[in-house]
Amino acid sequence: MIDEEGMAVVNFSAIADKSQAGSEISQLTWQVQQLIPELNTNYESRNYTFEEDYTEYIIYEWIAKRKVPVNDIRGATWTAKNGSYEFGLSLDRVFGPEEIVEADKNDVVMTITLTMPDEITFANTPFVEGDTARWTLTKELLSQNNTVLRAITG
Repeated sequence: MIDEEGMAVVNFSAIADKSQAGSEISQLTWQVQQLIPELNTNYESRNYTFEEDYTEYIIYEWIAKRKVPVNDIRGATWTAKNGSYEFGLSLDRVFGPEEIVEADKNDVVMTITLTMPDEITFANTPFVEGDTARWTLTKELLSQNNTVLRAITG
């Protein structure tokens, strides 16, 4: 969520099918917390499970304790002009094109949800509702150069 001054509350979550990847996600989240000390100091963390359609999921969440300037986030830009706001996020390539096989190219790696201070009039995603846009990032998308997520308010 970004306010009019370009200050953002940045939260993270990881979700996995508990029976198929519960131990792996637990290990991964522990490793991430060791690699990124900021998660231990600037974020509250919690984990819980829920069930949907006979499948139990485990969720790990990190909730920011304070807002941060959007322009301090690596790859992010924020512009406010005449009551209009523009957000951009440049994503580094995560996978080499040779690493992506046809069967896995549509695997979802992460979802980014952005809430702007006003109604979004343009975003390079079809998933826009009012002031919120959502991007679903697949392995194929994260194997591309120059991927930029954008959203603009009126």
